[in-house]
Amino acid sequence: MSGRALLAIGCDAYAELDPLSGAEADASAIFASLIRPEVGDYDAGRSKLLRSPTLQQVRDTLTKMLFDSESLDTLTIAFAGHGAVNAGSFYMAMSDTRGRALSATALSLADLFRMIAEAAPKQTYIVIDACESGGLISDLNVILKSEVMGELGTPGVTLLATAASNQAAIEENGHGVGTAALLACISGEILLQDSTPALDLVEIGRAVSARVGAAGEQMPVVWGLNLYGPAGFCKNPHAGTGNAPLRSVLAGWPDGNTAAAIRRNLRHLWEPYIAISKRWDARSFVDALTPLLRGAGDSPGMRTDLARRVTEACAAQARESRDHFREVEVRAACAVALLPFADDSDVQIYLAKACEEITQGVIRAVEDAIEAIDGYSFALVTGGMGDLFNLPIRIAKLIGWAGFATHVQLDGGEPTQGAEKMLAGLITRIFETYSLSLVAMSDAQAPYTLTALTAAARAGLLEEGERILGHLFSSSVQCGGRVARADIEPSKILGFLLARTPPATRLSIDMVAQPTELVLALIRASRLFGLMDEVDTSLSQLDHLALNAYLADDFRCFGDEMISGGINAVFHIGHDVWSVGDIETAWPLHPSPNHQGIRWTAVLASLLFPDRTPWFLLPVPAIIEGSQPEQATRNLQASQ
Repeated sequence: MSGRALLAIGCDAYAELDPLSGAEADASAIFASLIRPEVGDYDAGRSKLLRSPTLQQVRDTLTKMLFDSESLDTLTIAFAGHGAVNAGSFYMAMSDTRGRALSATALSLADLFRMIAEAAPKQTYIVIDACESGGLISDLNVILKSEVMGELGTPGVTLLATAASNQAAIEENGHGVGTAALLACISGEILLQDSTPALDLVEIGRAVSARVGAAGEQMPVVWGLNLYGPAGFCKNPHAGTGNAPLRSVLAGWPDGNTAAAIRRNLRHLWEPYIAISKRWDARSFVDALTPLLRGAGDSPGMRTDLARRVTEACAAQARESRDHFREVEVRAACAVALLPFADDSDVQIYLAKACEEITQGVIRAVEDAIEAIDGYSFALVTGGMGDLFNLPIRIAKLIGWAGFATHVQLDGGEPTQGAEKMLAGLITRIFETYSLSLVAMSDAQAPYTLTALTAAARAGLLEEGERILGHLFSSSVQCGGRVARADIEPSKILGFLLARTPPATRLSIDMVAQPTELVLALIRASRLFGLMDEVDTSLSQLDHLALNAYLADDFRCFGDEMISGGINAVFHIGHDVWSVGDIETAWPLHPSPNHQGIRWTAVLASLLFPDRTPWFLLPVPAIIEGSQPEQATRNLQASQ
């Protein structure tokens, strides 16, 4: 039998104290996680989960756990509920605890320490997610005695309190914030290290303190007493795996200040790196990688060499994902992280080559999607009401990436039949099954749609582009141009869908894009397919709608979360513009990327972060004034 026991206590229901809502969930989550053999390996028969127990039930459980079986190697106790410091001791409140009789009706940490000292498990871990839990320091004198600690074989005790002695324990999303951070460490979402097979509560406690304390409202504290021997709180999910390819980035790198700077920043990439295959977040990844690349210095080729090494290591991690686009997005994020340094000619050349490689990955991923649709028509549907909102965005994203690959092959002077065939085949299958989902839903569709439509026009796929544009613009007219913000909160999506359904009701500013870039992208793309007259006729139904285009000055910043410089070109239908021609006449002159590598990577930035639109893909309005669709296409190609 395993000498490891776990007692998790969560108390929501109280006879005399205010009820809680997340304590039982905290205890249940800790128990469910640590009881798994691959995580905590605690003895399931000897471990217990108590929900809102009485004080006597806790005492009986501890007595049986500590004294009715063989001695324990490891004891872990987790408590979530009300806590308080009173008369020089910290108390954990159970369901029958009385606020004015804590010493008689609550579990004092001092009493718990006495039981631990008598049972003498080799290592005890105590986690308390409760208000004032930092006050447990008042009880340490009970166990800090020479006959209890200090000699060989006497017990070690590690304590984690999620709040200082004068702080409340905060709950968010149904869990205490301290417990949520603890669980993130146990699961591997927070990367601590990858060199030992197990994690100790001391190192976990430091990470919990750093994450929770950063918010400024609550400061977890951790103590380690009489620690010796190997760590044993839980297994390390990253031991011997995960970071080996990332560590190899510096293999053979010359020592010096540059290497030291890279090593300092490399650790910040660990968590985004680990998340690649499961919890991919492009923004966190780019924000962690850019400082690493900055630390490479300005030596010719050194930064691009580092970027290449990181890209290959992260691409290998991405191939562990079931998402066929994951490697494409990871490689794209690595390229976007280099944009701030694109005034260097070496970086420009590197970005162009990287985008060509990404294009090949896009073609493979799109072909996989086409094959999946051929095998099952509804392969793009995940199921549930969420598809009402997400499916139109998913479709736009897919054709947007296909459009990127088409642009790159056209710009690169390569034979384009493969890209054109891929884009045409994808659009055909979308119309066969998903035509009803080709609707204007969110401003996040703007960069995808503009990339796809300009690619279709350049590739001569005029009929296909016209059909896509027709569906999207018609739906935008039907909803009065009310499309969701690109950053709409998930909790507001259902309300948005209901509010814009006829008869439409007023949408709040935190739901709808005001002004909108998507509708403007559709209007400006209309000339490419000879649909100006049709769009002009419908603009009266969009009267008073505000349109916006953010035009960047410096495309080296196009991957930043907040882009500095540039202008917002704002148009109001029925106020200052009444037609497609009016918008094009009023369109301000703005710079375009001055190198192919920057141009392509800026498009990648818009596909990764769809709150920016690559307006430079459209021709300068003066070039296409008065032209027909075929001539507009030729002018578009010339303007590239």
